[in-house]
Amino acid sequence: MGSISMHLSRNPFSWPQYQAFCRAAYWAILVAAPVMGASDLTLSLTNRIAFTRQHVDIRTVFQADAETPITLQIHDGDRGINYPATNTVLMVAEQAKLAIPAGFETFGPEGSPLWVLPQSQDPALVYLGFSAEGFPRDRFDGRLRLNLKEVRGPGSVFLWQADSVGGVTLRINSKDGLDADDRIEPLINGHDHYNLGFTTAGLYELVFQPSARPLGSETFLLGESVPVLFAVEPLPVVPPPPPLWHQWVQTQWPGGVPTDEVLPEADPDHDGEPNVAEFLSGTNPRDRSSRPRLKYYPGTGFVPSLVFELPVVTERLSEAQIELESATTLTGPWTPLPSLTPIGAILRWEDSFATLPNTRFYRQRTTKL
Repeated sequence: MGSISMHLSRNPFSWPQYQAFCRAAYWAILVAAPVMGASDLTLSLTNRIAFTRQHVDIRTVFQADAETPITLQIHDGDRGINYPATNTVLMVAEQAKLAIPAGFETFGPEGSPLWVLPQSQDPALVYLGFSAEGFPRDRFDGRLRLNLKEVRGPGSVFLWQADSVGGVTLRINSKDGLDADDRIEPLINGHDHYNLGFTTAGLYELVFQPSARPLGSETFLLGESVPVLFAVEPLPVVPPPPPLWHQWVQTQWPGGVPTDEVLPEADPDHDGEPNVAEFLSGTNPRDRSSRPRLKYYPGTGFVPSLVFELPVVTERLSEAQIELESATTLTGPWTPLPSLTPIGAILRWEDSFATLPNTRFYRQRTTKL
């Protein structure tokens, strides 16, 4: 998209407004361009290290023995630890929310919100920077490139810097699409801080690709494209997915059927297995030839026994329960068999005998929880 220059004299803006908006004399803002709606963003904060108020850098690193030697990591500046970006999330608290002032309509209408991680340190917010400290100066030219390749999130984004007299140079403008000019150029062994801003609350995944030019070469060596996750608060409340049973019913009967046919105890294909058993085993409740298959074989212990196995969809065990019972006569009494340690997606039971019986009956009881 190319860089764009503008000057405050052409965009009247008072110094107090400027200070409040920028929170620094020298600043840059990176905001994500709309690529997909927040409801389409399938990102998770689970099992990630959350940075809330720390000094954090998006660091370009060189790993000579890696398949792609140039990559990005998240550097905890307070503890001196590097983390894979996929293990982290950078939180943008509600305190970062500002209003776009007059004269800065490039970033959105006057008065519209912008969440900003400031270049100058704010104890309530993440102190974000970009660095290339430790990158081998003896193997590469003095400057690197860090391109914004893709944005996944609900908002809009820009990257710019201002000088001490108020001049503003736009570095990245993802509103009009991303190209090779949407980048910053970190200095090898350098460390810079920028303001990072977002126009809408929600989850953003910004995909950066670093590159470096080896000494004596005219071309840049491309690094690994790395997604960096940001959580701009307040995060939208995402309703929990429907129970697995409801999802299964909708899949098996997408057009809808009479309620009595989809009840857990119903047997619409008349194969002797209720819907809940077909749900648990992953078989087709509308096909008589597709039904749960209970297998059995002799046990291998010192005491005579029979071992039974039933394939199941393991995640559905949270919504259905299955027991295998035995009896010496059809009228009972019926006794539950002890279960064995499952093997993958197979449930197992064992029936042991002090003396081998002449006759033994078994029945499977599956119930919806």
